Amino acid sequence: MEPMTSPVVVIPSNAVDQARLDPALNAAAVVVVTVAAAGGSMTDADAEWLRSPGRVSLAWLSSSADTDALAVALACDLVVAEANAVLDFAPATDVGLPVHGSLAALVDRVGSSRALALIVGGSIPAEQAFQWGIVDRLGSLESAMQWAEKISQHSPQWLAEVKALLGQASPGTHHDVVRRREREALGRLASDSEEGSGE
Repeated sequence: MEPMTSPVVVIPSNAVDQARLDPALNAAAVVVVTVAAAGGSMTDADAEWLRSPGRVSLAWLSSSADTDALAVALACDLVVAEANAVLDFAPATDVGLPVHGSLAALVDRVGSSRALALIVGGSIPAEQAFQWGIVDRLGSLESAMQWAEKISQHSPQWLAEVKALLGQASPGTHHDVVRRREREALGRLASDSEEGSGE
């Protein structure tokens, strides 16, 4: 894990459990997770930490990713993959579950029918994953870091409010409810801004 020399913290996927227990890293508003080809196990606590309202997590996939690696990536808010990466959603055996802990995130991104097709259909290239909405951007670790640095220019409070609003704006939510929540969020942001300026 890299020390906090910038607002963005970089964490290897096999160190997420350590990061969430480290007070300095736990306070980071933007986290880039470099996902190893074989992601390893991820606990519910790890996934909850990555999805925390108080941070934006961005996964970066390099060359290939198995179902465990994809579980880590899908637990993040955003996913960047190298253009030549290959994504394999199928578990190694029928004893394991695909993208364990992140199945709902996969369905949120592509729907249940396409999720099933991915799980039983073999590996797909990153370009197809990008077209289907599993990957948000194609690019190098450098480009992922540039995106993360741009995200980190927003205040943690603003990022938390936006994430909360997006989480509440499900397709079944009435527009009036969403607008009311937006007004409430604007009120909190204005109040935080006034407190921060000492007014």
